[in-house]
Amino acid sequence: MKFHLLSGSLRLTLVASAIAVAATLFGQAGALADSSTSIAVMGQQDGAWAGAPLGTSTTDTIGSAGCAITSVAMMLRYYGMNTDPGAFNAWLTVASGYAFDDQLIWSAVDGYTVGRVRFSGWLGADLGLIDNELDAGRPVVAEVQLYGNQHFVLLTGYSAEGGLVINDPWFADSVRFNDRYGDPASGIVSIRTFMPADPGGQRGGGRVSWLANAIAAVHLSQ
Repeated sequence: MKFHLLSGSLRLTLVASAIAVAATLFGQAGALADSSTSIAVMGQQDGAWAGAPLGTSTTDTIGSAGCAITSVAMMLRYYGMNTDPGAFNAWLTVASGYAFDDQLIWSAVDGYTVGRVRFSGWLGADLGLIDNELDAGRPVVAEVQLYGNQHFVLLTGYSAEGGLVINDPWFADSVRFNDRYGDPASGIVSIRTFMPADPGGQRGGGRVSWLANAIAAVHLSQ
């Protein structure tokens, strides 16, 4: 089939139309603040690994204090790694992945994944950065307070009703952050970010890619 070359004015019209449509979609997505990241929930108190000592601790177990490694394990499963808190803990224990017996060294993720996922930041409760990470399809590990103790959850996206959605390893469920920990601005103590070797992740690079794809489609017609 032979395609006729488009006139300059028609190409400009198509580009403008593509940008307008993409911008409309982008605006609607921002207004809804709804992400589609689906990450399987894991619980630190799962009987398959709950009783295992956390690192070399003589008192803590995955069930009692393994929220950080369980949050990371959920994230790694999202990125396609076949792992769980028990396997991750076993590797960390022999590979010097803990400090002070059972404190996760976050950068140990780099070695465990052989570079497929890398630790990229230990930061304060930057809600703008959290939005950027989630929009790009990258889950975020967040430090919170649970019953007055340090706890970690995995931020997975937003709900259509509004607000961040989390996978909580202590309760082994997925809920809105606000419903359990209140306002994220005060409920999040700090965050840990990670970068996959394929920055596009499983969600195809986030919302901004819609605009790029629309313009690219016009270029292909030229």
